[in-house]
Order: sequence, then structure tokens, then C-alpha cells
Amino acid sequence: MELTRDEEAILRGEKGPRQQECMRILATLGEMYGARKLLPVYSVQLSGISYKTMGSAGTEFLEEMAEGGAKFAVRTTINPAGYDVGGPGLVRTHEDFRAKQDRLVKALMTLGATPTFTCTPYTTEFAPPPGAHLAWAESSAVIYANSVIGAFSNREGAPSALASAVLGKTPDYGLHRPEGRRAQVVVDVDLSKGPMRYTVVGAYLGKILGQRIPYFRGFRPLPDVDAMKELGSSLSAWGAVPMMHVEGVTPEAGKQDLEGLEHLSVDAQIVGEFQKCLGCDESPNLVAIGCPHCTKGELIQIAQAVKQKGRRLKPGTELWVCSNRKVIQENAAAIQVLRQAGAKVIQDTCMVVAPLSEQFPVAAVNSAKASFYMNKKAFSGQKIVFDTTENLVEKYL
Repeated sequence: MELTRDEEAILRGEKGPRQQECMRILATLGEMYGARKLLPVYSVQLSGISYKTMGSAGTEFLEEMAEGGAKFAVRTTINPAGYDVGGPGLVRTHEDFRAKQDRLVKALMTLGATPTFTCTPYTTEFAPPPGAHLAWAESSAVIYANSVIGAFSNREGAPSALASAVLGKTPDYGLHRPEGRRAQVVVDVDLSKGPMRYTVVGAYLGKILGQRIPYFRGFRPLPDVDAMKELGSSLSAWGAVPMMHVEGVTPEAGKQDLEGLEHLSVDAQIVGEFQKCLGCDESPNLVAIGCPHCTKGELIQIAQAVKQKGRRLKPGTELWVCSNRKVIQENAAAIQVLRQAGAKVIQDTCMVVAPLSEQFPVAAVNSAKASFYMNKKAFSGQKIVFDTTENLVEKYL
């Protein structure tokens, strides 16, 4: 990989040990994957910033970076924290956890992070333009940026995203190059047996595809941006899919020859059978919607379902609706409907990254991504009830 004189100077340590460490990470990645150079990036998205995920070692590393004078060189947005750090204190956690989370957030702010606290940075004022090169580490945001916006990002890990934030660059390989964005499997969607839920389709195919990029044909009507968010987030959670081509939606779809590619097909029967493994039949004490964080359209949909029901939440169950600061601030009418019904509108965190397993051992969700992470013994270990938004409102309100 060819480095500029300035990049070589950083690698030699002439601009300090923190920048040198970051350049070593990017240079090593570049060499591993055959990158020819480093690219400037428009923005970085850091994932795993909940103390539940990062723990003491990660917090101390960020503090050392901040104390050593490191600063982010480009706009760096961040994933949800472990509680609603911006208030009003709706998420109950132990004081010790809050103190540790606050240390982590303080280090990030010192480094220069933008306090978005969301997995949907594309719904904030910091959304990237088409064609922008990014270094994003939130998997559901990566697949959305590549597949809907037409931006370019690999599925970064925590170290590489942090290094890119400090240096403002990323190696030119993978999804940054045209050949790395080509579809590898054609998926024909058969709607003759009925409609399918996008979040379940994504989960089912994620297990099959692994890291391979699918080309979807047959969706009618074409999925809107919220449906693309559902489909992509499940593909990237149940598999490791970094991009999808949806015919008629993805900017690059239709620009490559599909001859010779493997073909798969999905229909309502297959997807319906798979949906049964996403949850159990127990009674939840938490109903949580917003994984990934709710968009404006989803907030309005939930508020309409709640308003139509016309009742307050049943005793013994909490309803969380999770979104980011900007979407919440700009949708006051929907928020008022939800709060009047007894729902908690949660910002800065979500049901996945907050430590909730003791408080809510059984949770109901409408997201296959949430089901995947909350049901994992190594992550949350909760029992999950899985259903549609409308059914969750109907049953528990």
C-alpha cells in the first residue's frame, strides 16, 4: 500500500504515539486486504459505546487516548449508550453502571465525538451524501448507507473505526471499490402466497448468506426506506451482510451482469416457518420497539396504532419506544400520543445495549435484530416474544 509522505511520518511516530498507533492499525488492514492507498472519509460511526459492551478495558483505552491528546479528525457519531445519558432518566440502571458509562462518554466527548447516541445516524442532520466514503462500525447503518444512500463503507470493527476517526482516513478496499460491491447471490422474492415481514426475511437469509451480498428481485410494492432499514438490520445481525441490492431501490442495482450467480428464493411459507424461532409464548414485562432506532415514519405508525387502541398501558408492563434526539424533537405530536398512553419514549439508548435482563427477564419486540441480540446468553440472555408492532400494541395496551 502506498502512503503519502505525511502518512509515512505518522507511521514513524513523528506526530505522536496515538496517531502512530492508529496508522499502524489502518496500514495493517490495508496490507491484509490489498488496499492501494488510504481514502479520506466523510464521517465515522463508532459502535459498542455502551459500558455493557465496552467494559473497563475499552473505557480505559479511550481515556488513555483522550489524556494523550488524541482528537477526532472528522465528524464522528456514536451508537446508543447504556442508559439515556441526556435524560430524563427513564432507564433504570445501577448507579455504578451509570458512573462507568459516564466515564466512557466523557472520554468520547474529549476526543471530539458528536453526541448522537443512535444506531441510525442517517436520520440525523449528519447523514452522509451519496458517494461519500465512510468508516462506520454499526452494522445496520453500514448496510443502509451502502444499499439505500449509495455511500461507501466497510463493516468496520471498533479499533479500525476509532483509528479512522483520529486520522480521517480508511484503507481503499472492499465496499469502497466497485468490485467489492457486486452482488454474489440472486434472491427471488415470491409474494404469491402472501406478504412477508422484511425483518424476518432478513433474519432468515442472514443465516444462509453469511457475508455474501444479495440481489433482491420481486418485491412489490418496492420497499420504502423504513422497510430497507428492517431488512438490512436483520441481514447484518443474523449474518454479516454489508450491502444488498434491491432492484428498483439500490442506486447500483441493475448495473451488473447476474449470469452465473447462485439463485435462492423465499416465500411467505418459508419465512412464516422461520419466524416461529424468533420468540416464545411467555408474558413479557417489557414491550420494546425501536431496534434500530425508530424513524419519523415508524413513530407515526406506532402513535396511530396506540391512538386507535384508545387506552393506557396495562399495569405490569412497560412500553419503550426508542429513537434518537432529532427524530424525537421533530415529532412532538406522535410523542405526546405515546406518552399519554403511558409509553416511555427513550433516547440515547435502546433495549439491546441497556443492562435490562434482571429487570425485564421477558421482553417483547418487533425486530429480528433485537431478538437476535437480546436472546443471546453471552449478551443479554432474555426470553423474547416476537410479533408485529400492531399486535404488540393490541395485546399489551
